[in-house]
Amino acid sequence: MPCSSPLPGLERLLEVCRVRAHPVKLEPPLRSSESRDALVAGQPMDPQLARVHARANYLWIHDELYLFPVHHTRRPDLHRVNAHWRRDWEEPFASLLVFGKDDRLAYCYATVPWLGEAGGPQPVVWVDIYETLYAVPVASSVDQFFATYARYLDVAPSSTVESEDLPAPRAFPWDAAEFISQDRALVRRVEAGHFDFLLRPSLRARDWVARRVLNR
Repeated sequence: MPCSSPLPGLERLLEVCRVRAHPVKLEPPLRSSESRDALVAGQPMDPQLARVHARANYLWIHDELYLFPVHHTRRPDLHRVNAHWRRDWEEPFASLLVFGKDDRLAYCYATVPWLGEAGGPQPVVWVDIYETLYAVPVASSVDQFFATYARYLDVAPSSTVESEDLPAPRAFPWDAAEFISQDRALVRRVEAGHFDFLLRPSLRARDWVARRVLNR
């Protein structure tokens, strides 16, 4: 079933990739009878994420990120990843809905279901699972996340030139504070303390958000 609501952030990200000749892979959506999932491992599916999956079951952007497919027989998919996530982590992190991952490292992207209002869009956080588990707010919604990432990628040095063995000389979200801070809906929620419990484990993350996102 075609997506009935526009996703301008996603469209902008795909356009930036096209203009920059940045490798992208889009796989067609599942049949509508296979993809209508109201819950993911017990958590409500974000409405914008559901629209993304109505557009494509799988999205991969080289050296940047990829989205877990809703269902897949070979790849980690949205349901299995989140079922494992619930078992592996303690609250409040266990109740995040993980929808994507860094293409090179184990950092994840997740929505915060309990911060979605009346079934509306859920804010997005970047999750560091390497040492002390913590999460950094990066967007007020899934499509705004794509819009912010498009701005970041549009001005970033190419990660596909010279040596494929070298990581890109940048990192999201740390090098994207200028664009994250333009998401005023997110900034208002950060100022209201909505993400404090996810930021608390990391002094570095708290300081970065205060200085670079809130400009304090």
